[in-house]
Amino acid sequence: MHRSFRGPAAVWILVLWTILGTMLGTALAPQGRAEQATAALPVGETVTVLGVDGVGRLPGLPPCADVLAVTRHRGGGADRLRISFLSLAQRPAGLFPGSALTAGPADVPLRVICESGDAGAKTLFDGRLTPSSGLYAAAGAGKRAGEPDAIWLDLPTDLPDGPLTITVTTLGGESIVVSDPPDKLYAANCALVLHGNQGLGYSDVFHGRSDDLEGSGFDEALQVHQGTGVPGNFHLSGTLQTAAEWAHHNGDPQDFNGWLADGAAAGWAGLLTSAYAQHIMPFVRDEMNDWAVSVESDMVAARYGYEPHVAWVPERVWLNTSGYPSSGVNDWIGDDFQPHGVWGVILDDDVHLQGHDNHQIHFLAANGLRLIPRDRTFTGNIVGGNGQGSLDILAGLAASGVGEYRIAVAGEDWEAIAEMGGWASATPNAKETYDWFVNKCSQESAWLSTWKLADALSNPNFDGDSFSPVPGTYNEIGGTGGYGGGDNGWYGHWAGWVPWVSGGDGGGSCAGAGGSCKNYGALWNDAYTALMAAPDNHISQAGWYVMMTNLYETAWHEGIVGPIPGWEHNYSAHVKQALLYAEASRWAAGLYVQTTAAYATDIDHDGYDEFVLYNDRLFAVFETAGGRLVNLFVKGPGLGDTAIGCDNASWNGEADYNDSNHVGAFSDVGPDHQHETYDLQIVQGAGPTVTLRAVRGEVSKEISLTEGDSFLEAVYRVGAGTHWIRSGFSPSLVDLIWNAQMDRVWVADAAYMGQRNPWTGVTAAWVLGTAGAAHQGEFAGTLMKGDEIKGAGAFAVRLFAGVTSAPGAGGEIAELRALAADLTDDLGPLPVAADYYPTSRRLVVAFDQAAAPATLDPTGFGIDADADGAAELVLGAATDVVETIAGFALTLQLDAADGAALAALDPADLRLLLDADAVRDPGGAGNAPVTAADEVAVAVRAPTLVAIDGRLEAGEWDAYPALADPNDSSWTASNEIDGLHAAWDDAYLYLAVDGRVSGNSWLLYLDTDPGGPAGQTNLAAIDVWERGAVFTAPGFRADFQYGCYQHQSVWDGDSFWRILSPTTTADLTGEIESAFDSQHLHGDLGGSELAIPWDTLFGLGAGQVPAGATLSVVASLCWDPEPGGVLGGDSAPSNAAAALPTIDTVWTFTVDGDGDGRPDGWSATAAPPAAAALLLSPPYPNPFNPRTVIRFELPGDEAAPVSLAVFNLKGERVAVLVDGPLAPGPHAVVWRGVGDDDRSLPAGTYVCKLVHGGRVATRSLTLVK
Repeated sequence: MHRSFRGPAAVWILVLWTILGTMLGTALAPQGRAEQATAALPVGETVTVLGVDGVGRLPGLPPCADVLAVTRHRGGGADRLRISFLSLAQRPAGLFPGSALTAGPADVPLRVICESGDAGAKTLFDGRLTPSSGLYAAAGAGKRAGEPDAIWLDLPTDLPDGPLTITVTTLGGESIVVSDPPDKLYAANCALVLHGNQGLGYSDVFHGRSDDLEGSGFDEALQVHQGTGVPGNFHLSGTLQTAAEWAHHNGDPQDFNGWLADGAAAGWAGLLTSAYAQHIMPFVRDEMNDWAVSVESDMVAARYGYEPHVAWVPERVWLNTSGYPSSGVNDWIGDDFQPHGVWGVILDDDVHLQGHDNHQIHFLAANGLRLIPRDRTFTGNIVGGNGQGSLDILAGLAASGVGEYRIAVAGEDWEAIAEMGGWASATPNAKETYDWFVNKCSQESAWLSTWKLADALSNPNFDGDSFSPVPGTYNEIGGTGGYGGGDNGWYGHWAGWVPWVSGGDGGGSCAGAGGSCKNYGALWNDAYTALMAAPDNHISQAGWYVMMTNLYETAWHEGIVGPIPGWEHNYSAHVKQALLYAEASRWAAGLYVQTTAAYATDIDHDGYDEFVLYNDRLFAVFETAGGRLVNLFVKGPGLGDTAIGCDNASWNGEADYNDSNHVGAFSDVGPDHQHETYDLQIVQGAGPTVTLRAVRGEVSKEISLTEGDSFLEAVYRVGAGTHWIRSGFSPSLVDLIWNAQMDRVWVADAAYMGQRNPWTGVTAAWVLGTAGAAHQGEFAGTLMKGDEIKGAGAFAVRLFAGVTSAPGAGGEIAELRALAADLTDDLGPLPVAADYYPTSRRLVVAFDQAAAPATLDPTGFGIDADADGAAELVLGAATDVVETIAGFALTLQLDAADGAALAALDPADLRLLLDADAVRDPGGAGNAPVTAADEVAVAVRAPTLVAIDGRLEAGEWDAYPALADPNDSSWTASNEIDGLHAAWDDAYLYLAVDGRVSGNSWLLYLDTDPGGPAGQTNLAAIDVWERGAVFTAPGFRADFQYGCYQHQSVWDGDSFWRILSPTTTADLTGEIESAFDSQHLHGDLGGSELAIPWDTLFGLGAGQVPAGATLSVVASLCWDPEPGGVLGGDSAPSNAAAALPTIDTVWTFTVDGDGDGRPDGWSATAAPPAAAALLLSPPYPNPFNPRTVIRFELPGDEAAPVSLAVFNLKGERVAVLVDGPLAPGPHAVVWRGVGDDDRSLPAGTYVCKLVHGGRVATRSLTLVK
């Protein structure tokens, strides 16, 4: 039967069928000569079995009155009569459901009378059995240690030597009459078989459930067999053998395999073999079955010192290649056992062997393979808690006169007897019944022999018939209708199933949206074909283990009409992984033409490309999911092996993702990108060094492999936030399957770390050197152990795989130490983006790591405006760097001339150029040259009143309204709002939140009509940025909200939302300008800055506000994530009385004091200084729809005539925007793409022309529709 993966319903079905087996008929099964158990007898004692009686046959008869056997023991000067009972336990409930009593009677009469011819009758005993300390005993009758269910009577010395008749009588007519000498040979034989089967992964079956360690687990059966010496027949599938070995080498104090080996040596354990990993044999190829039986037989012999001669047929599926049922059958398995030393197999008495004696061991007509019947009723009684039922079968055989020629075999899932998984509730007394039964076998060994099946096969007494079995499986999963019924319906359904991983729709059909749409049947056949064609080496052999293990319980379903369970899909979807091993084995065998290359290929036939990098030492396979290296193979002189990848270990899902047993190298786990799709590009596909680049979000990793190297080198660029990276290691997979050992690779300076296989010398390890990465921690799965490393900015690591010497003192490995010493930090800072702020004439350059401002040479920075690789602008030597400490962004303050020159360039495609060593990191490493081909864009930001750069410069906001709120946070200074700022002009409302947040967020709420009806007062159920906000400030109803995640690495971001209702919002982030200091690079100057168009706020058109417009704002810290996070810590302005997340105080200011429907201007004292030259900034946005802002600065000391007009490419004026005098200084005009007649203009390119004081400036604009 199956394992605990089945749901409770399926287990109950199996149990009910088993327990009720007596109602389904009987069948025959052949057994073999097994070593029998015999209880140790006192020296010189002989035993005569006088009689054996059936048990449990009289309704209402308590077990303590149910006589089982009578034996006479002579020797050592004693002559004794032993009378055994079904049970003398006072409360045997649960073991004997046929008994009417849960507790025995107060006492039981016991009378023993002996008759001898003319001598007449003699009363040997006439007394009562009474309970004492939980057991029945009789005054005047003896007991023997270890025999709780028997009493002993001393026989009188004057008994005649002639024939005796002895009658034993108890309650309710229970009477047994025996004779001495006995009238027949009372003998019975049995064998007990436990089949342990699970996939390769962590399992609690060895020790039991955590809630019942003493009453469950495989160890319970070994304990009772070892304790009694009664032999058992144990099958531990090859995968479970490895799981046990792995557990032993990783902290389990109990060596389960060693325990079985000791049992085999001591004689109480016989070992069975089977097909490795328990695939369903008839549906695969003969070579696969031959391999599976061969491997497991060798594994049993090597691991336990026991040559197995009996095999368990997986799920007892025995089918022919023709006739019914034969659909899907590829192999007749009758010839797959004997070549590997197997003499007999176990089949079902009521299906395969029907019509033949189920207590004999038969012969397969084709070749003499022995056919051992599993007695369904005998087995079901033990599993179902009916110990007396199983014992009665043996008592019946003993009394039949032919018992010495019969053997009853009980064979069941070990999990059932161990009460594991679903069996725990389905068979709650199985373990106790089994223990009781084994003890009975020991106590009643005078007439009951318990066999190891290999011995029973050699006993001619058990020989039965020669025939061909009926094809099918056990009835619960199809019977004579085949596997799943309906002519092997399970296999047909499974084989035609297209898994999600190859393009399936989740229901078994092709989704038609990519992937190969190959079904399970095609995928396993592809794997088989590839492995058959592959060179025979360690790598292809590893592929066989991968293929066969992932065919585990091939095509299993949850019930006859139930679905394929998830665990089955998880295995089946990974059969294709064997294809990687087949291909790598060709590389290892020297069949590749090129020595070193990188290429994309669908190596696993799922319809999606993987990427391969290889040289003369390594063969690496990458998945686009996570940009991970999922398999790494190694070769060298006399070497071809695996280093990363254990695809035969159990899977937690169908997809090619990391899970607890499978963690690819370069897995970016924090922030968690390990299952996200990366953009993989082959940067260099041929030559002595090949390179693969993987990019996702903020992560870029460039992985190179050079001919002759046993390592891949990866250069990571991740930005300012720390990132965590994992790799699992499985050096020498085939050896791990057998020996399950790895040795830790570790040195005190953490220059390298990983795992080494002590049996092969193959090592897989991170090499960190001093190139910027550090060790974080360890992790482990099954056949895999790994290390997590971390780094920020730009850093390099190496991934080594190959043979090394064993660790020396302090863990030193010379090969790895040399690689570590050679890996140093020579990565200088590289720019990743640049933003130019016309308002402040500042160029902010973001780098991939910290750049030292004192090392920056501005003359090494240039701007290319036409992608020709030449700089149209090279910064002057007088350019200042605003920062004084190293950071991931440096701010360059351009002088007026450079600012005007940059503003005059077409902003459509500006690219940053850097000379080599134009800037260095704090360690002194200079940058590599940056050319136009590197495409580092320079974005020209909107020419706003204040620079929206997330940096609140000293004096920048001083001329405008502000609200101070420093030093009052209850979340310490690392989470503090120092104040709010506001400003405005004709185009925007400007807001700033001054402060910092670490690992939290802040929110700003805006009411555009204080005291008016619009907006909301309770946002506790809002759909975004729900932080429990409730507003009690008089007249405040929030119309908009701005939220900003900060200092949370890749989760950092900000957004702006219109509040539509208490539960809904509209995202307006794209309509505003905003910036914030994500990583606090600006120190105390950092914060959030926003520029919000007036039309976004009021919808009245550009530059229009309601007459007398007044605004209210409030900001608060909050903790994350949603929905648990709430406002807290600090708010600005501070609350008057309420506690956050309730807000009772806001900041209110007027933007239209003169009531003209336009934002007020600023006083002369607040006005920015006039420009030194005429400046027409690039329109923003551009291209645009529906509006763009045109900003310009006018020189001079007084107002002068100005003309600003828009022309089409024919030179025709289409719109006049300004025509009249304007004061010196900055100005902004919004153009909505309409002509002078207020009609919309067609899409196209236009030119805006600014004329002032005889000087002219022009800019192009593109209107899109």
